[in-house]
Amino acid sequence: MKTRPETKKGEGTRQKIILSAIRLAARHGFAEASFQMIADDIGLSQSAVMYHFPDKNTLFSELVRTIISHNHETVSDLQEQNDNAGRRLLKYCLGNVLWALRYRRRDAQILVLLYYLAGRGEDFSALFTQMVSSGRERIMTHLLAGTREGLFRLKGGPAAAAEIIQDSLFGAMLYAASAPEGKINNAELKGKWNGLISALTGWKDKSSAPILPRAALRKLED
Repeated sequence: MKTRPETKKGEGTRQKIILSAIRLAARHGFAEASFQMIADDIGLSQSAVMYHFPDKNTLFSELVRTIISHNHETVSDLQEQNDNAGRRLLKYCLGNVLWALRYRRRDAQILVLLYYLAGRGEDFSALFTQMVSSGRERIMTHLLAGTREGLFRLKGGPAAAAEIIQDSLFGAMLYAASAPEGKINNAELKGKWNGLISALTGWKDKSSAPILPRAALRKLED
């Protein structure tokens, strides 16, 4: 079901509902995050919440779109103008895992919920498939750029490499979202992803410069 057209004020209310729902779903599970709980959290009536989102499937779809948008913004901010395709791909992988670690108690829990719900309904399955396809396309963009730049030698072709990286990355993000709190070992993460990318593309980052500048890491760790 489609949500209603929004005024500027209505859009602000809608965003408050979405952010509240993300927090509550991450804390209690989506089944327990009722419309009344969301309404109480942001000081609205239940009917006001349901005016914007008539049912929970519609709300959950918007939660998924929102956390994906947050993820894309975070990971894109790590890229630098002078990065070659190899470093862009490595940053993409590292950025996604670090995002899941940083937001493991909030946005990343929606990712875990989507994975769980994908086998329990066509709507959730379609959302999951769309998210995976979008991620694979983004990886393909980096792989094709690396091939054009003469950096990558893809033995099995870009589609096969993209699938392996996407599957590995999604598994790492699910693990990170479920991991206990602790210090992030950036050097270890870089080594693992550098090794996987090297095995698939023949390219390896040999620069002594940090793959993620301190300012970028602060965005993920503060």
